[in-house]
Amino acid sequence: MKSIALIFILFLFGTSCSYAQKLESALLYYGQTKFTNSKFGIYHELQIRDFQFGGDHNQTLIRVGGQYQIKPNLTATLGYGYIYSELKGAPNNPFNEHRIFQDLVWTHNLQSTRIRHRLRLEERFIEDRDVYGRARYCLFADIPLSEKKFAAGGAYIALYEEVFINAFQPEPLKTFDRNRLYAGVGYKVKDNLGIQVGSMLQHVGSNKGTFQMQLSLHHVINVK
Repeated sequence: MKSIALIFILFLFGTSCSYAQKLESALLYYGQTKFTNSKFGIYHELQIRDFQFGGDHNQTLIRVGGQYQIKPNLTATLGYGYIYSELKGAPNNPFNEHRIFQDLVWTHNLQSTRIRHRLRLEERFIEDRDVYGRARYCLFADIPLSEKKFAAGGAYIALYEEVFINAFQPEPLKTFDRNRLYAGVGYKVKDNLGIQVGSMLQHVGSNKGTFQMQLSLHHVINVK
């Protein structure tokens, strides 16, 4: 399975290079604050996306939410997101979006591979528009490359695919919104801090797919 995943990553990176002039980029931070002997926690996230590699700002997104651990492998989140977006090129016509979201994440192992299923519902309040609704399902797979697995010093392959479905909207929209396919390589700097570099292929509606190079930090803050 590791060999297949590595071949897939090389294919995705190779295809990304062929899109070099159209390559998008993103800096991402995914964080959790966990409290000792408590089922409650805090989710925090920051994304900065560009239409071009290192330029032409596309979107800044901030998410924060409260988490509750229903079971050791099942977590629910209720949160809020603020999104500032710009169109490509000039004029960029910026607009704001406020978003309420609900997550349900189920985690399990398949041999040494860590699998996560995330179901997300979103209520979107976009500037000068009516309320939109969207459902998202994401399948994550993290494949360890060393005996340290996901502990400090461990390297791993990170894969995911996410489908977005328009749940309700005030104007005619197709049910399918977009699809994202990601492949990357991660390294655990500490037990609670990981870094990933990867490439994401995104299809929006019937438009041609775009590639986005991503650098992400994955951080867990443990509070005693």
